[in-house]
Amino acid sequence: MSRICQVSGVGPMKGHRRRHPHSGAWNLRAPKKNHTFLPNLQTVTVNTPEGRVRLKVTTSVMSSRIFLDYLTGVKPLPKELCKKSRHHLKKPA
Repeated sequence: MSRICQVSGVGPMKGHRRRHPHSGAWNLRAPKKNHTFLPNLQTVTVNTPEGRVRLKVTTSVMSSRIFLDYLTGVKPLPKELCKKSRHHLKKPA
């Protein structure tokens, strides 16, 4: 499974890792190494009429009102999220 939030679509972002302030003379400049910032993903189990569904969700989405409505059952979960993954099943040869 990829490192993408299934509800909001937030994924890894790229940037630079800096060791110290990057101002000053050229010999004092900080090296800029590439760095990947990963989202804080957590696995959440949601009860639906079809059964339980596991979702990978960022912590910022978990505390949002819309997602809390999905968890409590006030709003139905979108159909594309209700589908259970079948990646563990082997395809017939």
